Amino acid sequence: MVVPSHTSYADDIMLSTKGNRSSLDANANLFQQYADFSGQVCNTSKSILYAGSRSVARHGMLANRISSTMGQIPFIYLGVPIFKGRPKKAYLQPIADIIKGKLTAWKASLLSIAGRIQLVRSVIQGR
Repeated sequence: MVVPSHTSYADDIMLSTKGNRSSLDANANLFQQYADFSGQVCNTSKSILYAGSRSVARHGMLANRISSTMGQIPFIYLGVPIFKGRPKKAYLQPIADIIKGKLTAWKASLLSIAGRIQLVRSVIQGR
């Protein structure tokens, strides 16, 4: 399975690394080079480090190294649950509830079956 190295949306970015010191140092160096060239600086007070199966002590050491706070998995990123392993009902239930609420509202509408199918696809795909 290929894990993406980053996810970007507007002014937000999520990086995936091995979580070792050299990976964190490389990212810190990248951010410093970006700041040097662009004049824009990463706000570390808004940064959160999520460390999958690391010990709490190691997680804290890594978070201190990049001056960020520690977060816990699972978490929500841009409205999408991010978790490790197989999905659990509790992770996806909020999304199912939103879809169910929209479907209920459409039930009373005078749309044809084809129109309702298109609306359901639109909500599920997030368009």
